[in-house]
Amino acid sequence: FNFATHNMARFFAVAALAALASQGATAVGVSRTEAVRKMIAAKNLAAAGLPDPTCATGVISVKDGDTPQACCAGYCGECSDYPTCATVRGQNSTFACCKSQVLKQECGKGSPANVCLKKCAEAVPPCIMEDGKIFSTPEPSARTAGTDCNEAVSAWRAKADAAVNPPAPA
Repeated sequence: FNFATHNMARFFAVAALAALASQGATAVGVSRTEAVRKMIAAKNLAAAGLPDPTCATGVISVKDGDTPQACCAGYCGECSDYPTCATVRGQNSTFACCKSQVLKQECGKGSPANVCLKKCAEAVPPCIMEDGKIFSTPEPSARTAGTDCNEAVSAWRAKADAAVNPPAPA
């Protein structure tokens, strides 16, 4: 086992995946990549003992009346009672992807303590969102760090150039 060779192989594997992704992934590939990203993020939060109060690593349900919103597992694709929610990826995902079943599993509402689902303020998905508050996805047109990334680079370069080559005094 050569550590340098192992790292080189990992580098080429990551480079190959990045090249494939940049060549135009299909909608299925993108959603699967997003699901994997969310699963890894949820595992990292759980390992660190941190909760996910905004359902960033899961899939949030649509607000429906007075019931709280559910935060389903990230691999579900959506958090509702769609026909195949009980068998996502060929596994029993009833209590992870089916909104009504996730809400029925809430701790303190009759579900056994060894299988009940906590509030998202205390746990990672699947979990129950805070009651009385409506959570939604961010506005797609909202400004984020990624929207001005290329402009930030050119602005920094202009400032660096001005620092190295100051304008002549007038």
